[in-house]
Amino acid sequence: MNITHAKTESYEGEALAAIFSRQKELMDKYHDIELRSGLLQTEACPVNLDDKRGQARIKDFSWRITEEIGEALDALNNEGGESGLLHFHEELIDGLHFLTEMTILSGIDTSNWTLDNFISQSQKQPLNDLIAAFVQTLGMMCNCLKNKPWKQSMMKTNRENFNLHLNGVWKVYISILTSQGLTKDDICDIYFRKSQVNKFRQRSNY
Repeated sequence: MNITHAKTESYEGEALAAIFSRQKELMDKYHDIELRSGLLQTEACPVNLDDKRGQARIKDFSWRITEEIGEALDALNNEGGESGLLHFHEELIDGLHFLTEMTILSGIDTSNWTLDNFISQSQKQPLNDLIAAFVQTLGMMCNCLKNKPWKQSMMKTNRENFNLHLNGVWKVYISILTSQGLTKDDICDIYFRKSQVNKFRQRSNY
């Protein structure tokens, strides 16, 4: 099953809140899958941002988002045509899945966040410039997490700086999506269709 087999899905309330709600549903199942695989750094949700394992999980998700951008660019550059563009958009929305889950894991208050607000702040720059800005902002966010595996001392996380950079990551990521012509409706449609695919994969032990 892929997103071409999934149906357009309606949602209630604010778009970003609906996306977060759906991602929490997906998380519950993936949590158990990652636990069984032995690769779950910590079972806490939200994670402890002062703990090495909690920080490792956030950094793991940071790389997952970045990898999806790489997969998107591979589709854009090597597949071409309408199917390549669809695959490109799908991989970018996969990154949105991981970004949403990472934000849930971070435990910050997103009650005042809206997709409309992020879209209104979108930067109009070339794609490569936006990707560079994304990596920079994500790196600055991760740099707030100082308890690396080899360190024997513990440093408390500056949560204000972490939250500020995470908000910046969202701004740039939504800018990446809108720079490719995706509207609010497009983002939501692809997100919810891909969430249907992920639920199918969970059921079928993909």
